[in-house]
Amino acid sequence: MKTYRESTGKMRKYYQLILVVICFISVVTLLIYRHEYYRLRYVLEVLNFFGKPGLSEIEFCGPGFNASLLSEIMRNSSMEVRETPPMFQQIDENFYTYSSFLRSYQKYGQLTQYDAHVIDTIVIGKSNAHPKFRCNIWLVNSDNPKAGRFTLKLVSESSNGYNLYLFQCSLTKNLGTPVGVSFYVNDYNINPIHAPINRVVQVNTKRNIRESSSIKFVNNIELAACVVPNQVPMVSRDGFIEFLAFQHMMGINYFTIYDSMITEDVIKRLNLLPEDITQWNIKFFPLNYPFIFSQSYETVKKAIELDCLFRHFKLDKEEANKASHIVVLSWDEFLVPREHNSIKAVLDDFDPTRKVRTFEITPLMFCLNQNDDDNAEFGYPSIMKKTSYYKLNQNLSPTYVRNLDLMPSFEDIPDLNTSTESVQLEVLGMHKYTECRDPKMYNINGYNETQLQVLPHKFEGAMLRFAQNLLSNKIYGLYRTGKIWEKPHEVREML
Repeated sequence: MKTYRESTGKMRKYYQLILVVICFISVVTLLIYRHEYYRLRYVLEVLNFFGKPGLSEIEFCGPGFNASLLSEIMRNSSMEVRETPPMFQQIDENFYTYSSFLRSYQKYGQLTQYDAHVIDTIVIGKSNAHPKFRCNIWLVNSDNPKAGRFTLKLVSESSNGYNLYLFQCSLTKNLGTPVGVSFYVNDYNINPIHAPINRVVQVNTKRNIRESSSIKFVNNIELAACVVPNQVPMVSRDGFIEFLAFQHMMGINYFTIYDSMITEDVIKRLNLLPEDITQWNIKFFPLNYPFIFSQSYETVKKAIELDCLFRHFKLDKEEANKASHIVVLSWDEFLVPREHNSIKAVLDDFDPTRKVRTFEITPLMFCLNQNDDDNAEFGYPSIMKKTSYYKLNQNLSPTYVRNLDLMPSFEDIPDLNTSTESVQLEVLGMHKYTECRDPKMYNINGYNETQLQVLPHKFEGAMLRFAQNLLSNKIYGLYRTGKIWEKPHEVREML
């Protein structure tokens, strides 16, 4: 017969076992809760990075959204992308939107625009397809979009089968603040709720032109460069630093870089440089290509130029140190003056009254596989050692410098071919440094030295005269010595 003490002892063991099980379940539950908490916090950080929470699911990650691009943006968060980044999103099999810009006329009493809100969207489409779409405008704090009025404008045609458009979606009444726009096929059998949404960037509708004398804006040129990938979309670390240092030396202070091939390490290292030493402003935007790179290159480059112009136009010119002139360059293209020491000086001399809207600059092809110039000293970068340009059967597009001060209204920007003047090669040239190859033959190394000697070429030593200035440049010197990788306060002490 069991005693009371034995029964009590067994009960205590059961209680202990139950407590151990409860503790185990509690610990597991706590770990799961902690894991889910950090996942939720990460998602909120991502949402905060792209905008305030409350956007519909389709807007944040709708059809056509490039998931690898999101990963790229988050991986390169050190790039400090503070604006809504542009990205290609597919509307249908023939058309892709890039970026959208909002003009709200309610702010400007002197303007007589009929529509309260107009959203301009940069679109690339195949030239054999005709765009027939409808559009919706998404408003803040609303899950249901409003149907807008759709119109379009053909900005440029491409010989490779791609056209550049501006799709416009407008509202006649001010129903709220627009935050996004979507386009969908004009077919009532298709649900428009599944169309990808472009988040809009708000811009000014006009720029205030300042009163002045007949000689306007003297010494007030502020150059900005928008940088696109090379046609072979890779840039070395040397090429990256050489481009920035040289163009900054030529007077360009603002850089907007559209490129996903720049490594995170280079960006982080560049960010170590104190702003008061570099005295430049750099923004980075990832670039996703939805098309065959070589075929659509020129059209995408024009789309990036429009995006760059739109983003700089939104800045009030009355503010100090805002860009007045815009140029689009790839990493292997350099604006090189002949007589002056900077591009600012060239524009001052060529257009003292600031009446030229677009400057057309002649491109020259410099083959990197040519022999080094005998006058180039040891230690010069490659761009200083190659002093002959070649006339090959490659159609190089001219480089254009756009004058934003002659675009007082936002509608003026797409008309880029008006008031164009060519800058003589004796004044300013655009040097393109690349490997020269026979387009009819596959050879990764390009022409050999013997073949290049018999091809038509001409000496041009304008770049060579800037060699010593580049070598003595602080930024370039820090890079060449490896000191650019030091901490900011250590870099400052070295200078």
